[in-house]
Amino acid sequence: MLDLSRQELYRARYRAQRPGWRPAGEVFNALLEPLLTPATRALDAGCGRFGVLGRFQDRVGLAVGVDQDFPSLRGNPLLSLRVQAQLETLPFPMHTFDLILCTWVIEHLPEPKRVFQEIVRTLRPGGHFLLLTPNVRHPLMILGRWIPQRLRPSLVERLYGRAPQDTFPVFYRANTPGKLRRLLHEAGLREIAWFEIEDPTYLAFHPLLFALAALYERLTALPPLRGWRIHLVGLFQKE
Repeated sequence: MLDLSRQELYRARYRAQRPGWRPAGEVFNALLEPLLTPATRALDAGCGRFGVLGRFQDRVGLAVGVDQDFPSLRGNPLLSLRVQAQLETLPFPMHTFDLILCTWVIEHLPEPKRVFQEIVRTLRPGGHFLLLTPNVRHPLMILGRWIPQRLRPSLVERLYGRAPQDTFPVFYRANTPGKLRRLLHEAGLREIAWFEIEDPTYLAFHPLLFALAALYERLTALPPLRGWRIHLVGLFQKE
C-alpha cells in the first residue's frame, strides 16, 4: 500500500532531483494564502470529509463548506459551518462569497458547466475561484477510466489506503487543460494563474515504478507531451 507518508518521502526524493519543483498542494496553498483575510467570505465547494478550508477558517471572516454527501459532511472534523446541497444548485444568494475553493471535485461533476455558472453567480464581482483537479490526459487517469466503477473503492483502498466511502464516481467531463479553461472563461471567469504540475509519486509502490514515472514526467516538458501532466491548478477571478 502507498500511504501518505511513503508518498511524501518520494516527493522529497523527486524534489531533490528537480530543484524548484513543488507538488500541486503547495502550489495551491501558495495561491490561497494571499486571499485569506478577516474580511473574506469563503466557500469550500465539495468539501466532503477532508476539505481544505477547514484548516484556514480562523483566518477568514466566514468559512462555509457545501457537499451533497451527508455522511461526508457529518464526518468533517474541521469546518464548523456545513451545508448539504448539490453544486449545480447552490443555496446561496448572488454575490455571497469572495473566494470559492474546489479541490479534487471537478473530476466528479456530471454537469461541470452548470456548477461553474453557480460558482460565478455566488461570487461577488472581483471574487476568486481556486481549483485543484487531475488531468484526464495523464496515463494514470486513462488507465483508471478502464476500471469499472464498482471495483474502484476497494482497489483505491488496497493501493492508497483510502476508505471506500471516500471514493466517488468520476466523470472527467471538464478535465483537460483546454476544456476546463474554456468552460471557466465562458462562465465569466478571467484566468489569473494556471499550472500543470507533474507528480510521479502516485506510482511509488516500488523504486522502479517511481523511476519510470519520473522519466515520464520529465518527458512532459517536451512539446508533444505538454498538457499531459497529472495535476491542474488554477486561480480565476470573476469579471
